[in-house]
Amino acid sequence: MEQILIRLKEYGFKTGVYTPEQVAIVQKKFAEWFPFENLDVICGNTQEITPEFLQTKLFHMHRGGLCYEINALLFYTLKELGFDVQLGSATVNNQGKWALAGTHVMVLLTIDGRRYIVDGGFGNRLALYPLEINGKAVTSQAGTFRVKQMNSDMGSIAYQSMTETGEWGLHYAFEWVPADWQTLNEVKDKIHNHPHSPFNRQLIIANIIENGTISINENRILRKFTNGKREVSQFTTKTDMLKFLHSSYSSAIAIEAEKYIKNNFH
Repeated sequence: MEQILIRLKEYGFKTGVYTPEQVAIVQKKFAEWFPFENLDVICGNTQEITPEFLQTKLFHMHRGGLCYEINALLFYTLKELGFDVQLGSATVNNQGKWALAGTHVMVLLTIDGRRYIVDGGFGNRLALYPLEINGKAVTSQAGTFRVKQMNSDMGSIAYQSMTETGEWGLHYAFEWVPADWQTLNEVKDKIHNHPHSPFNRQLIIANIIENGTISINENRILRKFTNGKREVSQFTTKTDMLKFLHSSYSSAIAIEAEKYIKNNFH
C-alpha cells in the first residue's frame, strides 16, 4: 500500500482529506493502471482473492482484472486511506435482460452521511468520479452517468448512463447492503464456471482512453470517441491481436493472452 500511496500522491492525492474529489483521483489512476480484462477466467487461473493476491497481480505484475478484482483493490485502497467504504454487489442489466444475480461488485462510499457508488470495474463504462445516490450526473470520456433510486426486480438503486437519444439506460441495480470479502470469491466462482457467465467464452479487454473508450475481443478493436464517432478494426489473425496487445498493454497481459491463444487455437 505504501507504493500505491506514493504513486497517488504524485498525482495530487492528499491523505486525511475525505472528499469526493480525492476519491476521484484514485478512480482515475486505477482506470489508467488497471484495464478490465478476463484473462484469468479464460486461462483457468482460480487463485483465491486476497489483498496480497490483488496487489501482486494488479499493481506489481501490471495486470488488470474483472470487477471483483479491480473494485476489491479499490475498496482495500480507499479503506487503508481512511475512507468509510464497504463492498457491495449488484445485478447487471444488459439491454433489458438481467445477468447472473449479484455478480457485479462495486464500492459503497459514505462521506458526511451522503452515500456514493465508486466503480472502477465496470468495463470501460466508468464515471471516474463518485456517484451520489440521487445526486448530480457525472460525465467522463465514457459518457454521462448517475445513480438513482428506482424500483426494479434486482434492487431499488440503479446505476445508469445517458443513451445517444438522451434517455437513461440501466446498467445495474442493487440494494445498499454491505457484502463481505468472501463474496468476491463466490462471484469469481460464478464468473469462471457458470454456463451463463459472459466472461468465460472469449478474451475481453476494455479501458478508457484519453478521448473515449476502447474494447477488444478476439476478432476486433472497437473505439468509441467522445464526439460520438465509432471505429472498428478487425484482426486478420490471432497474431495481429497479440501484436496489438504487446504494443498497447503491459507485457504481463500480452504474455497471458499468448498462453490463451496457444492453448486454444493450436
